Amino acid sequence: MKIISFGSMNIDKVYQVENFVLPGETILADGIHLNVGGKGLNQSVAAARAGACVVHAGAVGKDGAMLTDFMKDAGVDISQIQVLPGQSGHAIIQVDSTGHNCIIVYGGTNRDFTKEYIDKVLTEKGEPGDVVLMQYEVNEVPYMIRRAHELGLKVAFNPSPIPKSMEDLPLDCVDYFIVNEVEGAAIAGIQEANPDYKKVLEILSEKYPAAVIVLTLGDAGVLCKKGEETYTHDIYRVKAVDTTAAGDTFCGYFLAGLCAGEDIPKCLEMASAASAIAVSRPGAAPSIPLYQEVVEFLKER
Repeated sequence: MKIISFGSMNIDKVYQVENFVLPGETILADGIHLNVGGKGLNQSVAAARAGACVVHAGAVGKDGAMLTDFMKDAGVDISQIQVLPGQSGHAIIQVDSTGHNCIIVYGGTNRDFTKEYIDKVLTEKGEPGDVVLMQYEVNEVPYMIRRAHELGLKVAFNPSPIPKSMEDLPLDCVDYFIVNEVEGAAIAGIQEANPDYKKVLEILSEKYPAAVIVLTLGDAGVLCKKGEETYTHDIYRVKAVDTTAAGDTFCGYFLAGLCAGEDIPKCLEMASAASAIAVSRPGAAPSIPLYQEVVEFLKER
C-alpha cells in the first residue's frame, strides 16, 4: 500500500520579520532563507520520512532541480515528476517573531497538470487500495478525485487553499478529509466566524458518512471521526519557531500510519508529535522530522 501524491512543489523565499507587513507599509526583514516547500512536496516528504512508500506526481520548471533533489534524498519516488517550460512554483513567506506565517504562492508549473498526465500516473502506478493524496495548490483536482475513485484507489483530500467553489468537487468520492477549522467549516457550508468545531465535525460526518474526517484545531489539538467513533488528541507543547509545514507534516505522518496498518489513535499520536517537532524548527520541508526522531520525542513525554 503506497501513497501517490499529486502535489505542488515550491521554492520558498522565507523572510524573518518582527510583524507582518500592513497595506501601504514598507518594512525591513531581519533575515532571508531559501528553502524547498509547497504543500505537495511537504506532504510527500513527511509521509516518506514516516516510512511510507511515496510516489510524487507534479511538475517543475528548468529551475526545479533543488526541489526534485531534495525529494529524492528524502526517499520519495520522483520518477513521475515532469520538467516543463516555465518557472517552478514559488512562495513568498513572512515569519513573524511569534513563529506565525503568512504566505503568497505563485503556482508556476504546479498549475500545468493535464488529464492525460493524471491518467498516466494513476494507471501506471496505482493499485487498488493505494492512497491518492491531493491538495488545492494544483489544477485539475476534481478530475483527479473522480479518476482515482473510479480506479478503486483511496482518495485523501486536504482542501488547502480553500477552493472558491465547492460545487465542482466530487466530495462523495473522498475517503479521508484532512482539514483545519476554516477548511472544515467551508466544506460544511458554515458561514459564521469562529464556528463550533464539534458542529463542523458532525456536519461533515453526516454529509460524508463513509469518509474518515480529520479536523486539526491548532492549539486545541485534533478531532477525528470514523463512522460512529470519535477520536481526540492534544497537541504537544513546544516553543514555536515556524509553523509553515505543521499541517503538511501532520497530513503526511497520519496517512503513512494508515498505510502501515496503524489504528487511528496511533496515527494521531505520531502525526501530532511530528507536527510539534516541525514547528520547533525553521523552514518548511527541512523542518519535517524523521520517524526515529518522532519515536524519541514521544519517549521523552
